[in-house]
Amino acid sequence: MNDSKKGFIKKYGTLLLLAAGAGIIFQLPYIRETFYPQIQEAMGLTNAQMGLLSSGYATMATLSYFVGGIVADKFSARKLLTFSFIITGLLGFWFSTFPSYNVARLIFVLMGISTIITYWSACIKATRMLGTSEEQGRLFGLQEGLRGVLNALLVFGMTAVYSHFAVKSEILGTSAAIKLCSIVVIIIGILNFIFIEDTEKEEKSESILEVTKGMFKALTIPRVWILVAIIFTAYSVYGLIGYVNTYAVKYFGLSAALGSTLGAVRYLVQGLGGVIGGFLADKLKSRIKVIVGGCFFLAICFAMLIFLPAKASLLGAVIANFMFGLLFIYAVRSQYFAVHDDAGIPVAMSGRVSGIASCLGYAPDLFMYTLVGSWMDSYGVTGFKMTWVYAVVAALLCIVFSFILSRIIKKDKVENA
Repeated sequence: MNDSKKGFIKKYGTLLLLAAGAGIIFQLPYIRETFYPQIQEAMGLTNAQMGLLSSGYATMATLSYFVGGIVADKFSARKLLTFSFIITGLLGFWFSTFPSYNVARLIFVLMGISTIITYWSACIKATRMLGTSEEQGRLFGLQEGLRGVLNALLVFGMTAVYSHFAVKSEILGTSAAIKLCSIVVIIIGILNFIFIEDTEKEEKSESILEVTKGMFKALTIPRVWILVAIIFTAYSVYGLIGYVNTYAVKYFGLSAALGSTLGAVRYLVQGLGGVIGGFLADKLKSRIKVIVGGCFFLAICFAMLIFLPAKASLLGAVIANFMFGLLFIYAVRSQYFAVHDDAGIPVAMSGRVSGIASCLGYAPDLFMYTLVGSWMDSYGVTGFKMTWVYAVVAALLCIVFSFILSRIIKKDKVENA
């Protein structure tokens, strides 16, 4: 086998492993996206309490993103990734016992450390380093696509395990599904230790003090704040689209088992949306156009949900809308870190900038789920419609910030011409 073939296999084999990890490690802290009604019933929680579990994770994750940016630019990706998966898997086993609510909150806080400080920024940097500037859209799109397909396979497996054991008890079925996910997460951690290159010698070229100073210096760059705004608004839409599944179960007659299956199907759509978004971005030579177009159609999808009456006869329309919305949000999500290259962020600063962008851009997790959960508890179907209005506004704001970044980039090109 010649060197080019070996390089190709190594490059895309690493991308496959990074994609598997990027999706599957977050299945546990975001388990509500697939098994929301089952966990809620098993633990006897309100929508607001379910939101607080997510907020507890998000509070720690927000701090962890910032620290994670420093860690990613300093330490070995191999060791960081391995640690993250094994600890997260063990925490998943603990949660599968459905402990008390306060213990569950502690578990989610700890996952905010294990999935972020030692993982996320390291994953983004590792992906950027796999290719040239011209390949960034394709690489992140393929990662998003592969992530979706692998997530779908896992969730289909989790749903099958749930259905098998739910015949005896729904609680037993849900617990078994979470245990399966935890086992897979630990296995991926072991594979990372075996196959990911140890970059410790390269990454220790700067002292922690220098890297920390670089992190704060990045905060003074105006376009970093625009990147934060794009991720903040797009991520808000991404987080809210998960409630369409619960909406269909509660008001349109979708069964809980089919709701979980739909949760698996969403990851297949993620695969399609991510790949389309990546290749379209490279074809158009603009990741920003993909984000703008995707958010425009997302605003339409959520606007339709606002005006659609809550009737069982309209279940098909809700599911179709959900599928189209997923296609657009995953196309957008595949590009909001790839756009860092458009913004002129050098790879050497990638870890710290992605840490800042993630820390602040994912801040909706701090309050959004608790807020919309309280709306749903207090206002029922109207609370869901209030949530859809929120999503429409976020999608439109994302378009605005994308146009602002586009103008900054064009201005830079003129000045550097």
